[in-house]
Amino acid sequence: MQEQDVIQLSQLRGEPAVTVLISTHRTFPDNKRDSINLKNLVTAAEKQLYELYDKRAVWPILEKIKEMETGIDHRYNLDSLVLYASENFSKVYNLPVDTTDRIIIGKRFEIRPLLKALQDVTHYYAISVSRQKIRLLEADNETLIREIHNEDFPFENTNYYTTDPMKLKNDAVIDDLIKEYFNVADKRFKKYYHENPLPVVLMGDTKMLAYYQEQMDIKGIVIGTVNGSFDDTQDHDIPRQVGPVLKQMKEKKQEEIQQAIATAQSQQRLLVDLSDIYRAAVDGSADTLYVENTYFQPGTIHDGAVSLHPDEDGSKDLSYDVLLPIIETILSKSGKVVFVDEGALNEFQGIALSTRF
Repeated sequence: MQEQDVIQLSQLRGEPAVTVLISTHRTFPDNKRDSINLKNLVTAAEKQLYELYDKRAVWPILEKIKEMETGIDHRYNLDSLVLYASENFSKVYNLPVDTTDRIIIGKRFEIRPLLKALQDVTHYYAISVSRQKIRLLEADNETLIREIHNEDFPFENTNYYTTDPMKLKNDAVIDDLIKEYFNVADKRFKKYYHENPLPVVLMGDTKMLAYYQEQMDIKGIVIGTVNGSFDDTQDHDIPRQVGPVLKQMKEKKQEEIQQAIATAQSQQRLLVDLSDIYRAAVDGSADTLYVENTYFQPGTIHDGAVSLHPDEDGSKDLSYDVLLPIIETILSKSGKVVFVDEGALNEFQGIALSTRF
């Protein structure tokens, strides 16, 4: 999933447009319940659709939803599933972000789970280095995508060592052989990086990590290191070892967001009134919208002014959520949307926009 996919989805219109959100589980036996929960949600969506629309409008959409439902292999669930269906469109996403079970039926799709997933997911290479073996893996957050198994990797050290007793006593000779081995490995890695440039997490003991980074031709792509020995670690356990590094990255990102907001405020480029935010979105001056993960504001937009309505029944009916058209307008004009932790924007009532000028 790329940001462009979300932008295109945000621009789709059609009634009814159905979004089904379900919280899922990564492991057995919990994920056995996911198929039952999804079936119940689909049944509830069917009931709501027949209550709201003519059956001739409902049938093709229900067919799409049920086809997606039966095509899901719940053994590979992450933290949530999102099913989208309208007369001419259907798509299911398996996401590494939490959600609550919901059905949204209206004129547009609920795209916030995808935006949150794009922001939260860290797609990276993990390179495990040692004197004996170098492994290359690709992962999203703590989920393994693949380990490279071909003529390039795993790269066993069968040439870059010595058995000469005299040379074994010379640390400089041993170090030079290791560095040559790492240099060859880096040349192999660059082919994958140029095909798909992703940040890198290096794994190994401190000395080997230092040597390897010296040999890397492409600088500035290492986002963190993990100390230890990983030659024989199961491939699916590697991303879990990277977890603490990713957590530190996310904490740093939140700090950078707060600094960016403070800078915009000091330069009088920060808007917090919803009507002002919407007008900036429409005229193209919106740069970055910052919004708390749980932010919801029912209302309507008319002639550029936002009128708020109380969510009296707590239903969070997205047909009246003013945030969705604001997000869609900002994205359509090359702006950005950033979700922050709940409470991070308390002084701004949960939402703020930095403008371009």
